[in-house]
Amino acid sequence: MDQIPLSATVDGVSTVCIRDGAFLLVERGREPSKGWLAFPGGRREDGETPQEAAIRELQEETGIVAAMVTYLTTVTFDYSTPEFPAPKPFRLAVFRAHDFFGEGIAADDAAAVHWLRLEEMAHFDVTESVLDVARELAQDFKS
Repeated sequence: MDQIPLSATVDGVSTVCIRDGAFLLVERGREPSKGWLAFPGGRREDGETPQEAAIRELQEETGIVAAMVTYLTTVTFDYSTPEFPAPKPFRLAVFRAHDFFGEGIAADDAAAVHWLRLEEMAHFDVTESVLDVARELAQDFKS
């Protein structure tokens, strides 16, 4: 599925890069989730499609440039900040990067960059939603 359904509303995006069976994860340098590993991503800018946001956020956080992305799923979770402590639903569209280049460097709000296989993620603080997506995609490696 290449396009997000027109009825879907998303607040942010994340981008999955897979190289030699390893997933690109960034260590969050700021709250929320400071120190946790996640797929590169962030909020959409005004007038930006989710696909454009996914490509931009990937490059801003890691220096990796993707030629295209395809839609995988939308994850919804409760989101709050110190300024806005009451949790509210946050809809995150997850994309997979294709035809990307670059090794990955920590930039923007990323404190570090890691290429990890699914089994290596158990040694880090990784959200359950990231693990769910990684598990699903890792099934393709075993097929």
